[in-house]
Amino acid sequence: MMPTTALVKYDPESNSLRKAIDLCEGFESLRSEDKVLIKPNIVSGFTPDRVPYGITTTPDVLRDLVNLLRDRGCKNITIGEGPTSIKGIDVPADWAFEWSGIKDLTKELEVDLVDLNDEGYVKTEMRKENFWIAKRALEADFLINVPVLKTHSTAVVSLGLKNMKGCLNLFSKKKFHRKGLHGYIAELGTKIKPELTIIDGIYGLERGPMSREHHRLDLIIASRDALSADMVGSAVMGIDPKSVPHLREFAKLTGRELDLGKITMKGEKIEEVSTKMEWELPWNGMTRKRGIKGITIQEPLDTVCTGCGLTVWIGMSRFFWENQGVNFDDVEFCVGLGPKARKDKNVLLFGACAMATNRDLKNAFKLKGCPPTIDDTYLFIRESMAKIKNSS
Repeated sequence: MMPTTALVKYDPESNSLRKAIDLCEGFESLRSEDKVLIKPNIVSGFTPDRVPYGITTTPDVLRDLVNLLRDRGCKNITIGEGPTSIKGIDVPADWAFEWSGIKDLTKELEVDLVDLNDEGYVKTEMRKENFWIAKRALEADFLINVPVLKTHSTAVVSLGLKNMKGCLNLFSKKKFHRKGLHGYIAELGTKIKPELTIIDGIYGLERGPMSREHHRLDLIIASRDALSADMVGSAVMGIDPKSVPHLREFAKLTGRELDLGKITMKGEKIEEVSTKMEWELPWNGMTRKRGIKGITIQEPLDTVCTGCGLTVWIGMSRFFWENQGVNFDDVEFCVGLGPKARKDKNVLLFGACAMATNRDLKNAFKLKGCPPTIDDTYLFIRESMAKIKNSS
């Protein structure tokens, strides 16, 4: 029988997190002397004018969790994450802790906060490839995974299994996209095994990992079984778990079934609290929204990492905003490792992966970088389009 999964409505005045953990017996194997590592989802820092709702784990959930652990006698509690700096926005990885509010929280609670990027990694083989996993995550006595409830433009959903990707070093994160994102997320789930998964659904996020489309949902999902938690989280967002590639891969690796009917549920009913949320990032929608014709953007899907997906997207958006209603001369944009240009001229390649896939194109315009910066992306498009116009 699968471990129980709890789905409860969040209310800061009613000990909602305690209820969820009690319902799923989440602290059953916890000992007061355990080294506890809490792994939130922080992703990266952003500009001060943005709010972290739905992007990062909320400090309120982490505060409640730390207090519950202390009620159990735990003293060795650490919050750890490996955030990514955003190239070209001048926000270092450390800013992510401050922007999310978690840095202030750890000071308030006097809990250790660690940047996994600054600590040691353990070389780990997965599918005959080497990756580096944070030593602290592997050595914790009791690992608590606290992702956010969000859909994701490359992974479909970003919940418990996907959140463990933050325990990799930067090289390994990029390598996941180059070698097969979904399969390696699943494989990572067999290497890092949290004792408890708590999905923070106070806010839900559409088209993550860092969009502005957040929704107040006030939900908590908790389970000692990572797959069950992710299945419920996916269903709550209106996405069939069977349609999520990394959940299918993980189920196959572990001999499991993606059958919601076989999960022992306690608390709310999924169908009564679910909200349909979209996951795909419509790259060509940027041009349609601005009334631009003559530019085709190949959908990169899971072959573009968060770095390129964010910086190139913003750089393109800036150019399109300034050129609303303009008709261009049959131009093709490629970003990520997957898209193969359909022609050999009037092609713009963004970043190292797109250049590698289309290395045989001699007439393409090429922007180096892994990832390119936002400013470089914008200037590259502007200058390339001017050259194309002058040559026609």
